[in-house]
Amino acid sequence: MLRLVAPAGAPVKSAELWRGLGKAVWREGDAARLQEGLAARLQVRHIFGVSSGRAALWLIVNVLARLRPERDVVALPAYTCYSVAAAIARSGMKMHPVEMDPETLDFDSASVESLPAKKLLCLVTGNLFGFVNDSNRLESVVREKGAFLVDDAAQALGAARNGRLAGTAGDVGFFSLAGGKALGSVQGGLIVTNSDAIAGAIRDEIEHLGPPRLADTMRLLVKTTAYATFLQPRLFWIPWSLPFLKLGKTEFEPDFPVSQFPRLTGQLLEGLESMVGSTNGTRRANAEEIAEQLAANRRFRVPRPAADCRPSYIRFPVLAPDSATRQQVVERMQRAGIGATTYYPASICDIAGIERYMSPREFHCPGAEEISRRLFTLPTHAYVGPREIARMTTILREFRGE
Repeated sequence: MLRLVAPAGAPVKSAELWRGLGKAVWREGDAARLQEGLAARLQVRHIFGVSSGRAALWLIVNVLARLRPERDVVALPAYTCYSVAAAIARSGMKMHPVEMDPETLDFDSASVESLPAKKLLCLVTGNLFGFVNDSNRLESVVREKGAFLVDDAAQALGAARNGRLAGTAGDVGFFSLAGGKALGSVQGGLIVTNSDAIAGAIRDEIEHLGPPRLADTMRLLVKTTAYATFLQPRLFWIPWSLPFLKLGKTEFEPDFPVSQFPRLTGQLLEGLESMVGSTNGTRRANAEEIAEQLAANRRFRVPRPAADCRPSYIRFPVLAPDSATRQQVVERMQRAGIGATTYYPASICDIAGIERYMSPREFHCPGAEEISRRLFTLPTHAYVGPREIARMTTILREFRGE
């Protein structure tokens, strides 16, 4: 295989990469000013940068626990990134997984309503693939329970629902700047809030974090350069074929590094954040074309965002009838040069050893576990063109099993 379209990503122009690198090395530019510009775009009063999206969530949970020390339960989607679970585990809080609706990838309403009120610290949204959750309903529920709403927009920078940008709902939100997300900046996390009390506590926490180590900075430089180079379809097969890179692998690792915002990421933001609209526009157009091509296909179901949602579609989700069919389709796609993936290998409830971090005794969620067995994703980014869309949809239309 000498051509493979990456599962997700955002192309980075060489000029942007080298401009950002130069400013980072020579300490030019004001990273705080750049973050403030993004805050104005997001229409939030406070914005902070840290080393990763999971570091952002870990810090948020710590701060909220300081504000409500009598509470120690964090509710989260039962099907979401393992980094969300890892951040909560690292904070020392207990998890309460919330059931999911396979048809919409949103929360199951009854499961949200039945969350325990007494010990609930916060509910973390999901916003998978930029399908924005019903934050108005979620805010109402958590307010009644005396808890906070944390808006996880790691996959949803630029997505909106009912005119409200993902990440800006509730009490505090966060974004991931990792590779495969909205921007091609490879590493970093952003925290946003309109609460002065939460902002003050976050500022205190960040001041106690150390700066990135020199080794981490050099590693980020190499990763960013490699990302910009090898994301191209004619080269992506090279890193994809190297198992030790663990591309596409999802692991539960609570012992992750935490530090202040990487300078290189801060400088890259200047050139990249203005591209969010056009990048998401490309993904959305590709996703709409794939959905239209699959509209009459009864074998594979396409989860649909709410009518008032404007998704970012960092990937295009599809539900196979069963896990065996899914695996066959993904393998066939990859042989055809399409980076389809099975995404997260299991629901949060099925992570090995997760029991000791759970709050409820019975925590399995059948809907989320069904998603984990059936869901696969297709690429939507700028390296996806009409030829790739035709190849994907033809494979799904003509699939008869093996």
